[in-house]
Amino acid sequence: MKVALVGLPQSGKTSLFAALTGTEPGREKGGMRLGTVKVPDARVDKLSGMYQPKKTTHAVIEVVEAHTPHKDERKANKSALDAGFLNLVKPMDAFLLVVRAFDEEGLNDPRADVDALLSEMILADLMLVETRLERDALEHKKGKPGMPGEERDALDRCLKILDNSQRIYEDPSLAARPELRTYAFLTARPILAVVNVGEDDIPKPAAEVLARFRLPVAGVPTFACCAKSEGEIQAMPEEERKEFREMLGVREPVLDIMVRELYQALGLVSFLTTGEDECRAWTIRRGTPASRAAGAVHADIEKGFIRAEVIAYDDFIALGSEAAAKKAGKYRLEGREYVVQDGDIVHFRFN
Repeated sequence: MKVALVGLPQSGKTSLFAALTGTEPGREKGGMRLGTVKVPDARVDKLSGMYQPKKTTHAVIEVVEAHTPHKDERKANKSALDAGFLNLVKPMDAFLLVVRAFDEEGLNDPRADVDALLSEMILADLMLVETRLERDALEHKKGKPGMPGEERDALDRCLKILDNSQRIYEDPSLAARPELRTYAFLTARPILAVVNVGEDDIPKPAAEVLARFRLPVAGVPTFACCAKSEGEIQAMPEEERKEFREMLGVREPVLDIMVRELYQALGLVSFLTTGEDECRAWTIRRGTPASRAAGAVHADIEKGFIRAEVIAYDDFIALGSEAAAKKAGKYRLEGREYVVQDGDIVHFRFN
């Protein structure tokens, strides 16, 4: 999974990047900073403690902090999000809008910043749609066949939505149209927002903090954190972090919140594999059948899939072993169409 941090200057996105990835903010390379985040999963840690494998592997999220042009850089009738930015974020699965709310004088307006960033993304998509449709119209005038009807229909629907200042993602069936994949529309992907607050807001209930700023925006999952404090905590020895969080009133680490919100927005779940060699979490889309889930492990396993041996994580922990799970009837053999559930412990049989 790849996630881009997008924010106006001085929003704190560099501090958040450092807090999430545990790396010091360095110089940008090609207009971006790259980092990776291990997805916290207590289930993997528990299984690793039981099996004592040679290797323990958590799921990983790639985080990108890209330089974000803003409205002051906009040229007439054009989005400030230039071609360079669009190329950088093309492979992203989701966007995390970082907005500032830590000004001691209370002069910031996080709601206005979210609206401004969304407007720029909508405008960038709208420009792309209009350009493509105009080119198609010219091709028709020249007697050329132009784009396929299905693609034109999808773009016409996009045009109506974007013209109404809405995001393509708000129409799930449209966002999933295969004809649109090559366009990599910004607003066809999940967009979340994080409000970067000051230390005084840390102990307050999230709903209270967000309501003060007239957030969340409809359809944009939003949470609050203090990136500065999170970065300081991240720099501490692990055994000291919990105590410091309690002292500050941090209810939940920002990484845990981000992962939960991203998995929910993207419709992701994790299944687990165990053994003496490795305990590992694998991320798949919710609703993935067993045969395709096998492909997450290796293409050859998907190709030669026979059966999936499945034990629900909670059953395994309650019973204490595979043998006990089998004896209790909690060990199952599933076929290729079985929908893998979050927390399933799976062993694939294959040719």
